[in-house]
Amino acid sequence: MNCNPEVLEMENGMTVISLGSEYDAAMAVALEAAVARVDGVDHVEFNYTNNKVTVRFDPDRTDLKEIKDLVAREKERQTSSRATR
Repeated sequence: MNCNPEVLEMENGMTVISLGSEYDAAMAVALEAAVARVDGVDHVEFNYTNNKVTVRFDPDRTDLKEIKDLVAREKERQTSSRATR
């Protein structure tokens, strides 16, 4: 499974990341929770309609690459666990 999150915009401290398709509600909730646990993230919101996540984070405590890598790993984990059911 390939997941290459794409940054769409960065404005007013908010970053919007496009996740592509293939997210159901359970995957979205798990993704949102995983990103929220990252040190330095103080806001995360998944938009179920367009599969985009909006994140606000402190760049002194984390960075966009770490968040994007986590998103890719979480999607891979969720997809793999569904395939083995």
